[in-house]
Amino acid sequence: MTERLKMFDEDYRYLGEDTRENIHKKGLWHETFHCWLMDETDVYIQKRSAKKKDFPGLFDITAAGHLLATENVTDGIREVEEELGIKVDPAKLVKAGVILDVIRLSGFIDKEFANVFLYKSTFSPTDFSLQDEEVEGIYTVGISEIKALFRNESKVVTCKNLRDGTLSEITLNDFVPHETGYFHKVAEMLEHQTNL
Repeated sequence: MTERLKMFDEDYRYLGEDTRENIHKKGLWHETFHCWLMDETDVYIQKRSAKKKDFPGLFDITAAGHLLATENVTDGIREVEEELGIKVDPAKLVKAGVILDVIRLSGFIDKEFANVFLYKSTFSPTDFSLQDEEVEGIYTVGISEIKALFRNESKVVTCKNLRDGTLSEITLNDFVPHETGYFHKVAEMLEHQTNL
């Protein structure tokens, strides 16, 4: 089935809908859902599956995805449940804001109105059941460390694999190449919501 998405102008005014493929080919604005899981000390990040067509093996938002033409913004919660296998309570989603984010590749322009949500994790490592074709692993990074990385105040952070506890050092180059402004705004959102 061909995915259809809503199209918008740069002021977030609805223009109609088109296929996801055409929207990316033409570089049209569309909506996405971004959910950052966090607890008192850490932010959860995913490592994308090596099988993914776009950005395989890179680190990214805890869970995210495109919103279909038939969906409203909070319907994106399905991405968290599909990718991570956890049941989240929509009432506990905290809307942090909308960030304009553009990723340009050859033949592909992803112009997103990223609807960013934060969610306080009370999950244990065994609660996660990852969708193999989407997600290779879930990792935790200290809130202050990831804020410093996203603000270019540090170059390297240590993350911990939730499944087996192994530690890895990663840099911003290990993340999906969101715009610098996206990372800065997420750092700011984390700053203001550390008391979820």
